[in-house]
Formats: sequence, C-alpha cells, structure tokens
Amino acid sequence: MAFSDISARSHQIPNLPDTTNGAICVSRLSRIEVGTVALIFILLLGLKWFYVGNQLWDSDEPQHLHVVWAWANGLLPYRDVFDNHAPLFQAMSASIFPLLGERADIVMCMRWTMLPIDVLFFVLLYRLGTRLFSPRIGLWGTLIAATFPDLYFKLGEYRPDLFWAALWLLILNILTGGDLRPRRLFAAGVTCGFAFAVSMKTAFLLLIILVAGAVTWFLSRLLSGATIQGDGDNPGRQVVQGIFALIGGILIVPLLVVAFFASQGALGQFYSYVITYNLMPSDDLWSRLVARTRDTRFWLFIFTLSGGWWLVKQDKNREISLRRLFFFSVVGFFCTILFSFWPLVSKQDYIPFYPIVSLAIAVPLVMLAERFQRFLPAFALPALVAVGELASLVSGHPPLKKTNQENVQLIADALRLTHPGETVLDAKGQTIFRPRPYFYNFEQITRERVEQGKLSDDSPQHLVAARTPVVVRSHWLTSATADFISQNYISVGLLMVLGKRLPSTQDGKLQFEIVIPEKYAIVNEKGFLTGTLDGIAFDGSRDLGPGHHELVLNSPTDSVVVLWARAVERGFSPFRPVQN
Repeated sequence: MAFSDISARSHQIPNLPDTTNGAICVSRLSRIEVGTVALIFILLLGLKWFYVGNQLWDSDEPQHLHVVWAWANGLLPYRDVFDNHAPLFQAMSASIFPLLGERADIVMCMRWTMLPIDVLFFVLLYRLGTRLFSPRIGLWGTLIAATFPDLYFKLGEYRPDLFWAALWLLILNILTGGDLRPRRLFAAGVTCGFAFAVSMKTAFLLLIILVAGAVTWFLSRLLSGATIQGDGDNPGRQVVQGIFALIGGILIVPLLVVAFFASQGALGQFYSYVITYNLMPSDDLWSRLVARTRDTRFWLFIFTLSGGWWLVKQDKNREISLRRLFFFSVVGFFCTILFSFWPLVSKQDYIPFYPIVSLAIAVPLVMLAERFQRFLPAFALPALVAVGELASLVSGHPPLKKTNQENVQLIADALRLTHPGETVLDAKGQTIFRPRPYFYNFEQITRERVEQGKLSDDSPQHLVAARTPVVVRSHWLTSATADFISQNYISVGLLMVLGKRLPSTQDGKLQFEIVIPEKYAIVNEKGFLTGTLDGIAFDGSRDLGPGHHELVLNSPTDSVVVLWARAVERGFSPFRPVQN
C-alpha cells in the first residue's frame, strides 16, 4: 500500500524500531525525566478536580446529554427527539445516565465518565509516538498535547468528539504498526466504522488518510530503491484484497446501526438528520475557501512533508521512515482538507489534530535537545514547552474561579418548576431532563434554514399545542419564536414562565389576552391581588382559557402581573430573586 510493503512475506517491523544510526537518536529515559512527566500529569489530574465543576459548560454538553436522556427514557433519537449527530456514543452513555438521577450538576457528573476515554487517548498517543520515533518523543509529545490549553479543556467536556478522537488515534496506531496486510486493513476499517457511528466527521478523517497515503506512496517512488516490490506473490491481488478488507471493515458497524433504525421504522429520519440535515449548500463556498487559505495551518503540509522527507533520506530503515512520512503527511494535510471540505469548522473539529501536531512538534524539539545534551538535559526543550503551556492553562483559566452557578441553577429551577413529561422550550436542550415542544434545536444550521425558507418556524404553534409553561431565554431563538415568547412569557429569574405584565390604569380596569390555557395568579410585588375577573370575584389563582379577559382590581396598583400559578406557589417572582 502507500507506506508499507503489503507482500505477505515481507519482514516485520518491531514495535520499538532501532534507529540509533538514523536521524533520531534513541537514549534511555532518565528517572528525573520520567518523574517530571509523572508529576505534571498528576498536577493535570489534580486540576481536573476543579475544572470539572468550574470550567464553563459548552452548549453542546447539555445538548448531547438531552439526547442521552432520551435514550435512557425509551425515546428514539431522530424520530422522537432531534439530533444531528451519529448515535453510538450517546447510546453508550445511556446505561450510566439513569444511575445519577435528575440532578442539576449532571454535566459535571458526566464529565467524570470521560476520564477513561482521556486515559485511552493519551495511551494511544504515547504508543504512536514510541512506535514511530522513540520513547522520549512519545512521552514528551503526549505531555505537550496534555498541557495544550485548547485540548485540555476540550478533553474536560462531555462530548462524543473525545471518543471519536481516541478512535482516530487507534486507526493511526493500526496503520503504522506493521505491514498493511488485509487483516490489519480490516482492523483499521472496523475501527473507522466505529468512528463513523460516533461522528460523521470521520469522512474527512478518512479522506486525510487516503491523501496522506497517496502522497507517501508517490514520494516513496522518488527515492532510489524505495519502489515497493512484491517478492513472488501477485502484488495486484494483494492490493485488491487489502481494499476489500478495508471497505468491508468500514461497513460493518454503520450497517448494524442502519439495520437497528430500520427495525424501529426510523431509517428515513436517521438519514435525514444525520446526513442531509448537516449538508448546507452555500453560494460563497469559493470565497470561504479563499478566506481559509489565509490560515497558516492550511499550508502546514509544506513544512511537515519537508521534515518527513528529510527523515526518510536520513534513516537507514526504509520501512519505518515511510511510516513516519505518512504520519507527517497526515499532520500536514489535516487542516488543508478540513478547511477545504468541511462547511462548519468548530473548535471540537481540531481535537484529533492537536495530539498529532503535538507529537510532530516534539520530534524536532527532542532531536535538537539530544544533540546538545552535553550542556542541557535531553528533555530540556520539550519540558520548557510543556511547562509554558501549563502556566498558560492555569493563568488563562483560574481553577478556583466558579463559572457554572447559573447553568446549575437553571437546571435546578426547571426541575423545581416542572413535572416529568412537561415541556420546556430551550435552544439546544439546556434543561436536559424535560422534553422540548419544538422538534428542532435552535442551532446555527436550524436558524440558517429558517432564514432561507427551507424550514418552517412553527415553534409558537408547538408551544401552544404542548401548553409549554417554561422557556429558557436564548439569543439562538428565531425572531418569530422570540417575539411570541416576549408577548406570552415573563422572566422569573433564569427562566421565563407563562405570564405578562399589564399596563397600569387609574380605575383598576385592565384587559389582556391569554394564548396558552393554564392556572394563573394575578400579583404585584406585595402578593396576590383581589377584584373581579371576567365578572367573577377572584382571590388567588384561577384556570384561564385562551382568549380575551377583563380584570377589575379592588385597589388600583402600578404593577400588575398575570403569572403562571405554580411559579408563584414555588417561590418564583418577577419582582424579587427566587427563594431557594
């Protein structure tokens, strides 16, 4: 294949290649070196204790957990609950989620469940660096990745991208771990299939691998004596077997997922929301690509290919040097392909990139430090980078600074105000434990589709049909939904509930409209008001149907609010902070 002899009788490459006479020196790790790395990792783990609670929630975290809640409660994503992500990771989490119960700090709890994936992530990265280069490069490349602030905080969130990135590192380990025989390609394909079941963004990862493999194969042809030859077997047959093994492995898990949703009668919805919903045709594709070419990461392949080519020419072990060239090609082309083919690039799309670029950075740092180890420790340069990143991490995000009080309080208030099964309208599932009356999330794709007229914004009708008593304020809401909410809901702290403020009058006679039937109270800052409502005396709260209502107060007042009665009963008020 691209970077290894696929001949069935070609020699095997040991896990720790002997490259002592090549470009990369191999020296034993000192106790001080290992102890330094261990100490920094222990410090990172200690910081995680604080950041699990104090690191600001990303809006994607409750969104994913709302889908997990749906799985755990017998609802089927895509059919019963909106989701535009592949289903495997959320379905896996559904076995843990119910054990924690309905609690306001659920995001922090589920963040801890990501710790085993984080460990796997770094073990795979260390193994990749050790097998391709040396134990020192593997060790310090892993530490540089672990202390890089953007990666550290993404690994601290609850999101499927972490499992997806770990599978990506496993794929790279498989592909660079030995000769690319059909069995190895099949294993890589199966792992890639799992990655597809976690995230459809695996498509561009697969494209990166294919491009890097093709470039490596082409460059290997330019080297004298590097042309891949068979040794008696039919190389064409081996290539065909490898292709079938790879494709066959990739298809297994996705086909099982497809079969499951087909058995539930939801295959059409699965296809619509996982595939077509995320395809956003745009008229400015070319201008967007031109703008992205200004990012220096787009041109990273120039530097990584140059470095990989230099290593190939320096190393005597041709097989391992070509694998290194493949690795550097993957690093270099990652952002080029991401920027060229992926419509919406977000921070989490870089999670598979940060570890491999950290490993690539560790290579020249370690090589340079080992050349000058007479004057400095062999790990001085990578250690300096890691310590600098750690300092930036802590200074940029003070671990004791609390940032999630409102997020936790919002969920707590929603649980206090509503019963299980009652709907709450939020942008992306922030309240987690309650169904939403409107199917779609109010994220960027949804809002753009509404603005383009490709999706009907009928959220107000669903609010009325579901008699939704609580909504969460958000700038993500569409204009029609935001207008409806401002006319029919009133703020009682972090949440909005059914109600409206009435204009003051000197004679105490007021008129108002009710759209969503519920039990309402009429209050001011001092408490309940008395008078007649639709000609009937009232004192307290009353069920009101939709339509026009006339209110006559016994004592006119400047501030009059018609408010959902349960909010009043449970201590929520538009006039004062919520009493906990």
